[in-house]
Amino acid sequence: MKVSLSILVLAFAGSISAAPTASSYVVHEKRDQIHRPRGNGQVKRDTILPVSIALKQRNLDKGYDYLMEVAHPDSPKYGQHWSAAQIAEVFGPSDSAVSAIKSWLAENGIGENQAQVSKGLNWVRFNATIGEVESLLRTEYKMFSHEVTGKPVLGCDEYSIPEALQDHIDFIKPTIQFDITTGQKQKLRRSIDDVSPKSKRDSRIVTPVRVEEIQDARLQPLTSPLATSTCGTLMTPACIRSLYDIPEGTLDLSSFGIVELGENTYLQSDLEDFYSLAATNVPSGTAPIFDSIDGGVGQTEIEGTSTVIEGDLDMEYGIALVSPQKVTIYQVGDQIIGGSFDTLLDGLDASYCTEAGGDVSPYDPVYPDGLSTESQSGYDAKDCGKFAPASVISISYSSNENIFPVSYVTRMCNEFMKLGLQGVTVILSSGDQGVAGAVGGSCTEFIPGFPASCPFVTVVGGTTLSSSTSLTAGETASTSYASGGGFSNVFAVPSYQASAISNFMTQHKPAYTSAQFNNTAKTRGYPDLSATSQNFYTITNGVESVLDGTSTSAPVVGSIITLINNERISAGKKPVGFINPTLYANPSAFNDITTGSNPGCGTNGFAAGTGWDPVTGLGTPNFPELLEVFMALP
Repeated sequence: MKVSLSILVLAFAGSISAAPTASSYVVHEKRDQIHRPRGNGQVKRDTILPVSIALKQRNLDKGYDYLMEVAHPDSPKYGQHWSAAQIAEVFGPSDSAVSAIKSWLAENGIGENQAQVSKGLNWVRFNATIGEVESLLRTEYKMFSHEVTGKPVLGCDEYSIPEALQDHIDFIKPTIQFDITTGQKQKLRRSIDDVSPKSKRDSRIVTPVRVEEIQDARLQPLTSPLATSTCGTLMTPACIRSLYDIPEGTLDLSSFGIVELGENTYLQSDLEDFYSLAATNVPSGTAPIFDSIDGGVGQTEIEGTSTVIEGDLDMEYGIALVSPQKVTIYQVGDQIIGGSFDTLLDGLDASYCTEAGGDVSPYDPVYPDGLSTESQSGYDAKDCGKFAPASVISISYSSNENIFPVSYVTRMCNEFMKLGLQGVTVILSSGDQGVAGAVGGSCTEFIPGFPASCPFVTVVGGTTLSSSTSLTAGETASTSYASGGGFSNVFAVPSYQASAISNFMTQHKPAYTSAQFNNTAKTRGYPDLSATSQNFYTITNGVESVLDGTSTSAPVVGSIITLINNERISAGKKPVGFINPTLYANPSAFNDITTGSNPGCGTNGFAAGTGWDPVTGLGTPNFPELLEVFMALP
């Protein structure tokens, strides 16, 4: 397999040349995948198209070093996180670069009043007809059918810009990228009384049973939050505390945010039922702080299991494990178009955002979207930097690295780097399709997930108890849904992880060749750690269910880091921020998982082994050890 590598961040070049001529145009990006046009693929050339030009930023080549200064445990500047204003000042593009772009647009009929620049000077946006944009970019637009969703997406096969501007433009959209396609991961759904060892191996979907229809005797073990005798078949907050030696929370000093996209949200009635049955430490009436980004809407009525299964799970365990610490839900995107990582980052950082809209795809919508119906309202504006990021952000959604241009994933990854500089810990689930990526399906080459492959997020894989009757028997890699894991084809191995990956390739070298995966040992590997991910007891639409998947693992780890932040703040210290360098420097703070694998692409995937591996990472957390490590830091 031919693999292209890039550095972790894109560098900025500062030279400006003379005004471009027609002959000086060069192809800037070209689609390297085959996508099927939708219908005849034709578009109306007089249709108005919102265009966004992503300007290259300065000093991104130094971003990794800046982050290590505040995140590496041996750094004398550990914990000295940056302000958003500092980040904008250091990374914003030069005035001359912005001026060069606007001059080019003006020469092509897009004047000063038509082109808008974002607050952080990172985007230039304008509206023009498709015909005008085709002339500007020397390209041809057509309608495609999205490879994952099947929805119509506007795009082109390649586009060109003046050679003199290549050093100042990351990418232009909409062009060759189909944007982040995220969605709730599939989970096993079973009724509460269908948890025998035989049925656990049965992947059929069983219609859940209503809470009021289940005999009280069957629920008796859950009436005490301390009960741990059934953890092998029903994982509860009490089980998780016992498994990783986590104390109940007592402080509300930090902040913990959980991301939900589009219509995926929670029901307060489900939370109340969960508190009464499995989390009696949480006071009745406890609800997350609701932050609506780009029209995110919460539910007040039951609207089907598919819309609340993810949100209920995240909220039930996130709230139960950190209470009385308040939890924020970032509800991203309206219920007509949905939300994406771009939309989330827009809401947290104005410098990443085009204020009037302009991101085009079913998941990164244009505003106003013009799609209101009698029963639903679309959103008419775009939230840019409106919300302060929580100290810990947990995300249970992911996509595949290979469906986006390198420039696109690099720009987004760098935005996670900026969050780390601000002292934010981003926790991401690794996916449930093994080496087949987040989306899954047939494949011959292993598919890295994204943003999991970004070295600036902390990725969590999935495990399960080795014994159905004992919490002390240890854990193995997930046996229901294969924990996502592998190696990036885009991002270089970060220094904090280089030794771990080298040891894996030396001591547990996979039998596969470069035809299956990037076996150079020079690219980012994931996950970073793991947590229990099977048999999670939940309430969904008033139904007791048992759910599996790394969506369960992410909020567990997010909760652990939040509890550690509370202890640090109580001791007069700051939140931990980007935690990966500290995790890899302290592997003894984890329970090493050495059995299991993550099959996919017609193979058994990678195998877990001693030390870090691309199935379970460093292992599962030992809370007292991790707390001691982080409390010893400044």
